[in-house]
Amino acid sequence: MFKKFQKWSATSMSVALALGLITGMSALPVHAESPGNTDQGISKVTATFYGDTKVSKGFTWYTSKLFTNSTVQVIKKTASEADYTSALTFEGTSSPSTNSAEELVHKAVATGLQADTAYYYRVGDAARGIWSETGTFQTAPKSGEFTFIDLADTQAKSEDEAILSSQTLEKALQTVENAQFVVHNGDIVDTGTKEEQWNWLLGHSQKSLLNTTIVPSAGNHEDENYAFYDHFNINEPSGSATKTGAYYSYDYSNAHFIVLNSNEASEKYANFSEAQVEWLKKDAAAAKRAGAKWIIVNIHKGPYTTSNHATDSDIMDKNGVRNQIAPLMAELDIDFVVQGHDHIYARTKPINQEGKATTPTKLKDTLNDKTIEYSVNPDGSIYVIPATAGPKVYYKNPSEKLGDKYYNLFELAEENHAAVYGPDPSDNRRPTRGQVQNFVGITVDGNKLTAVTYEIDQNKNDAKPFIVDQFGIIKKD
Repeated sequence: MFKKFQKWSATSMSVALALGLITGMSALPVHAESPGNTDQGISKVTATFYGDTKVSKGFTWYTSKLFTNSTVQVIKKTASEADYTSALTFEGTSSPSTNSAEELVHKAVATGLQADTAYYYRVGDAARGIWSETGTFQTAPKSGEFTFIDLADTQAKSEDEAILSSQTLEKALQTVENAQFVVHNGDIVDTGTKEEQWNWLLGHSQKSLLNTTIVPSAGNHEDENYAFYDHFNINEPSGSATKTGAYYSYDYSNAHFIVLNSNEASEKYANFSEAQVEWLKKDAAAAKRAGAKWIIVNIHKGPYTTSNHATDSDIMDKNGVRNQIAPLMAELDIDFVVQGHDHIYARTKPINQEGKATTPTKLKDTLNDKTIEYSVNPDGSIYVIPATAGPKVYYKNPSEKLGDKYYNLFELAEENHAAVYGPDPSDNRRPTRGQVQNFVGITVDGNKLTAVTYEIDQNKNDAKPFIVDQFGIIKKD
């Protein structure tokens, strides 16, 4: 939560669900023309997991300084439209935005909800009768199958590029219709301290964000001055730093998710503080003791990617992520790691504690009229980078520092599909911007995880998503 506010008290965490956002806003003069600002002055609404995902939900939104009250209202979704007459109401807290002098940041938590239940919500100022548009969310089930979307690097340099990223999110939610939440692997905007970019990205994505829960990790493009933390209500460990991002975890059905912050640094661990690594060890062990069937990690600067950053010093040096953090993944029995930062699609074979690929038994099945292979009880963690949901893409890394020994760790390590469009006119080190986007739909059903990767090519299939990869994991006792 806000370190500037202190940690929220249980009372201030009470909140009611409510959300909204439109275009055009008179109450926020600094960003009067920004998307996602409502006539009522409520913008940048996000819903996040906070506490027990079965019975609570966190919310964040922005307003002008006129509206200091922070209210959320929540009501079960039993009709086609929301009636807030008998809604649950929760009060939150507001604080000046760190990077937008004319705005307040509001955060609140709705608690005491029912598991596996759809709700309407809205956020605003109950005393003034100022409300956002209505949003929806689903609380987690106690058990059973669930589906989520994974994507990364929506960062955009311009409003047009932010619109492109928002279209990827919209298409992902339309394609993976039953997705209960969206995991974002970091680099949400291009420059986190420029609030205008959050207005673009969250504003044009507001309709989508009002109807899902987002699970973000902090990317290196939002690593300064609470740029990440101001926009999301995160239940981080008590006493942990939040200026560069936040790390946290949550349970969903039979899975435990760990979201790391790769913007910290220490002598022992590039990109990670020793405190965060110790927390990771304890958190994963506690999840196993509690009976989690799956452990899934979200990390922005991942150890196993196939583009520019694969040879960065903070990845491959002695104290780098590949040599220090990756072995922990296998040691802690992490099943699946989703990554960002490198803007290319790739996935590994299971990688063990020694950094070697293992060869699991494969079971073949048919899904979407295509063959899918499931790795059975893989010895090691499987890593996936879902390319980018935004405009910027990278070529595959040809460095001799990697070579066949490294690329043999991968099940799939192709050249970026955007490479066919040639180099970008403004930077020939990269393929043309904005042509190809990707996202992954992931379903966990008991002892089986199934992932289907989609691609959007602006020049193919009417820019509608099509499948480019699918794979899975089966865990047998």
